Amino acid sequence: MKKFLFLLCSAISLFGFKSQAQSFSIQKDTAWVTYSGSGLMSVYDTISVPAGSPGATLEWKVIACNFPASWLATGSFGICDNMSCYPFSSLWTSSTLKTSNPYQTTGVHDFHMQFNLSGVTTYGTYYATVKLKNTATSHDTNMVFAVSIFPTAVPQVKSTITEVSVYPNPAVNEVNVVFDANADVKSISVYNNIGRVMSVYKVMGNSANLSLDNMPSGIYFVRLTNSQGELVGTRKFTKQ
Repeated sequence: MKKFLFLLCSAISLFGFKSQAQSFSIQKDTAWVTYSGSGLMSVYDTISVPAGSPGATLEWKVIACNFPASWLATGSFGICDNMSCYPFSSLWTSSTLKTSNPYQTTGVHDFHMQFNLSGVTTYGTYYATVKLKNTATSHDTNMVFAVSIFPTAVPQVKSTITEVSVYPNPAVNEVNVVFDANADVKSISVYNNIGRVMSVYKVMGNSANLSLDNMPSGIYFVRLTNSQGELVGTRKFTKQ
């Protein structure tokens, strides 16, 4: 009888853990866009909730940001969930959590950042990281919004490459990155979970072996850049 109860409790615990671990998901780790022209633009990600769950109400906040001061001074940045849009000035460096309406199990749901960079002269690619957490569980995940802006004389990337593999994942001492040989990838940067550059590697061909010896355990992102300095792909991995 005791053995039966133990197995029953274990099964219930395992089911609860599985439900918690899959309580919601995002479409991509990094949502990226190149700003061109003028006016308001948005960079989109989506949130999905698995069928059979009760839905997911999310608490979220910006935990890292390296947007230049001149970008933020425009006052045009904001992040929108399924309830409202919030100005970036109320999100960055604030400890206040925002709370969404419940995300339902049907369809995919919008979560995006909007901005207007008309007239700015600070060029490059910069990031903001948002942590999202299900209020009913301990399940959380990070979503990165990346924005690139270049002088008009610089060709812009039309699309990111999808053929990028990172292995092993989780990694221990090194990680391999394999990508499309036609993507013109010239460098790979490793960023930690708060947007700090940990290392930069020059690459040739269609693969690279990256040493992780001096990096602590945690979640990292590899970001692939082409010969024009433009971001063309990102992937997330974990170092044990």
